[in-house]
Amino acid sequence: MHDDDIPHRRRCGLLVVIPGLLLGLLLSGCSAIERHHEALLVLGDLAAGEGPSRLKARTPAPDRERLAYVVEERRYVADLYHPSASHRGTLILVHGLTEAGRHDPRLMAFARTLARAGFTVLVPELDGLRHFSVGTREVQGIADAIRHASAELPMARQGPALAAISFATGPALLAAMQPDTAHRVRFVIAVGGYYDLTDLLRYATTGEDRGGAGLQAPPPHRDVRWAMLRSQLHHLEDADDREHLDAIARRRLAGDEASDHGVAEMGPQGKALYELVTNRDPARVTSLIEALPSSLLDQFNALDLTARDLGSLKARLVLVHGPDDRVIPISHSRRLRDALPSHQAQLFEAEGLGHVEVSSNWRDGWTLWRAIHHVLKLGEDKGTSR
Repeated sequence: MHDDDIPHRRRCGLLVVIPGLLLGLLLSGCSAIERHHEALLVLGDLAAGEGPSRLKARTPAPDRERLAYVVEERRYVADLYHPSASHRGTLILVHGLTEAGRHDPRLMAFARTLARAGFTVLVPELDGLRHFSVGTREVQGIADAIRHASAELPMARQGPALAAISFATGPALLAAMQPDTAHRVRFVIAVGGYYDLTDLLRYATTGEDRGGAGLQAPPPHRDVRWAMLRSQLHHLEDADDREHLDAIARRRLAGDEASDHGVAEMGPQGKALYELVTNRDPARVTSLIEALPSSLLDQFNALDLTARDLGSLKARLVLVHGPDDRVIPISHSRRLRDALPSHQAQLFEAEGLGHVEVSSNWRDGWTLWRAIHHVLKLGEDKGTSR
């Protein structure tokens, strides 16, 4: 690999990978050596983004096909990325909260990198996540993607893998735990995901990370509370409340710190949600959640992983999380790992990640490389226990 393959500002971070990688090469067989090198190429491609990289130079650009499919009369659209050689099976990539949905440029770049690494990548469009409205319908949409891939995509018949970004982690894991999907999914990758929704709301609104075992979390990003507010608006029955709160959230996300017009005109449901999102007292969070309208509280409880029996998850779980994440603290991935048998879940604490994006200096390229290598190996193992 030549230095010119990596943007100058990121070369230093990659250099920390080299000593450990050389040691690994000396101790490994030929196939492992090839995988080590491929993981480094994937790492370089993630660093390069849309720019040139060694992986791009060595592999043809994947073809992207628009796909429409129906599962029990439910209609979906997706993008399917075809690699030149699909030797690692099919991976379903689930986007997080983004208005661009499956066409988010960052997501598309990630899908192309995975395809260049030998995965056939299915990216379903999930309207809820695209409209910042997370709920159980996203669980059904992801489960339907698993059902469709298993039945219709030749490279997924041994079982697809699943990758989820940020707030999509809960719906993705719940989808992989359905009675008819649990034994189909080979492994799940969760990047910057959550575990405990009450603790997540407490952190986003007050800065206290109660699940952090006494460790100080970095202060939350100022926009998190407003993004979470938008994600729950569709559960409110009053259309005027939804409109007022959406306008408030959009103004705040745009940097307008002016008074929140319209609060006085809202009904009790809208005011209950607004009070929770603007609360600054950690001790009040639980009671404010309990005061939410039942339609919202039911969805909240359904997506909270602490309330679910994770024994239904048969797939291997790969967790990748940045210690300095200011959207979802790393304590969530640590607790999720600890809630599963030790052989089932592995956590890579990569300082090179902020929330779900690779940082510009790649302070911990070694851990990111190890995570990529682990995923590539799982992709090769068609017999991964489920």
